[in-house]
Amino acid sequence: MAFWDKWKKKSTGQEAEKESLSDAIEGQASESQELSQRKQEAKKENILQKEELQQESIVPVGRGAIKNFIRDCCESIAESECQIELIKKEYEQVTEALTDIQKIDRIKGESRDEMMELCKRIKYLLQIRNQYKNREITISEAQVRRFDLYKEELIDEIKKMYQSEMYQKAIESDMSHLEKEKAYLRQSQQEIIEKQNALKGMAKVLAALIISLFILFLVIYYTMRVDMTWPYMGTLLLAAISSTVIFVEANRNRHEMSLAELKMNKAIGLLNRTKIKYINNVSALDYNCQKYQVKNAAEFEVMWGEYCKAKEYERKFKENTEQLNKSNEGLLEILKENQLADPEVWLVQCYAIIDKREMVEIRHELNQRRQKLREQIEYNNNLKKTLFEKMDTLVAKSPDFQVQIQKIVEEIKKQKQKNEK
Repeated sequence: MAFWDKWKKKSTGQEAEKESLSDAIEGQASESQELSQRKQEAKKENILQKEELQQESIVPVGRGAIKNFIRDCCESIAESECQIELIKKEYEQVTEALTDIQKIDRIKGESRDEMMELCKRIKYLLQIRNQYKNREITISEAQVRRFDLYKEELIDEIKKMYQSEMYQKAIESDMSHLEKEKAYLRQSQQEIIEKQNALKGMAKVLAALIISLFILFLVIYYTMRVDMTWPYMGTLLLAAISSTVIFVEANRNRHEMSLAELKMNKAIGLLNRTKIKYINNVSALDYNCQKYQVKNAAEFEVMWGEYCKAKEYERKFKENTEQLNKSNEGLLEILKENQLADPEVWLVQCYAIIDKREMVEIRHELNQRRQKLREQIEYNNNLKKTLFEKMDTLVAKSPDFQVQIQKIVEEIKKQKQKNEK
């Protein structure tokens, strides 16, 4: 392991400089005391200081504690070296990005003009693309897919639905008129029945009256021996006239009743046929509404308009995508010709190529990132140095720990290889 080789070389050169374990303990105690004071000051200011993140000193006592301490130091050094490797890779990427900026700045002539034109084109296409994404369309994707199944017949279906709704209103109007006609005929039949009953009553009264007159005339004739020929004749004439009138009215009522029944049957027949048309038309409307997921023809027309807008947006979005891909390919080709390390990144940062201010901000951000990465590398190197010094101090006091350290290092190395597998 790399850190073991460094430590071995370093410990060989420092064998003559042995210090007592008590001095190391005192030094660690004083360092711990200073660190504690700094923590208290930082807490008073309510600011997190770097000293709070430093490794706290440990004073191992006994062989077991010293062995654990050495193992912890080796593992920390290994972790620091792993972090340094990762940070260096990121540092290289950031450096390459800064180098790419310099390469872009050095592009001249027709290539630069073409590059700038492509970047402006990409910027414009992205702005249009965002408008397509933020479009205000109320139709859902499910509704669009449903309309796609019947796109060839939608206009005809809308017209048919409007016609069906108008026909529905006409049917409802006819049904209303027929219902009124049927009610009127029923009322007429009831009136005829009442007239017929009134004629029956009049006939009974008239018959009783004539019989009473005949009896009266007989009584007068036998008691008073008066000639009752003319009264008899008058009564018979009255009976004949009354019977004729009643008979004529009764026949007229029966004729009107028959006529009313015929009209009633005709009205009922028409109403029944109208109801059949009503049911069939309503069923057809309900089916079409369910088929196209609309409430009525007006909503159907609105949804069709939204569908047309959605398909138009879809067509324009597809064209925009094709143009954007073509422009990206052209820009990518120019950047590759100028040997940029990561040209794909500039497809989403093409604004910076057009606007120098944005390029300055990107460069500034990359420099800040590099500075932070250097600080992380420096921190891990200092941490390794501190851990090496602590291990050197222990080995200087007890040289037999050198073999123990080597064993621990081998164990950590094997464990690391096993985890990598």
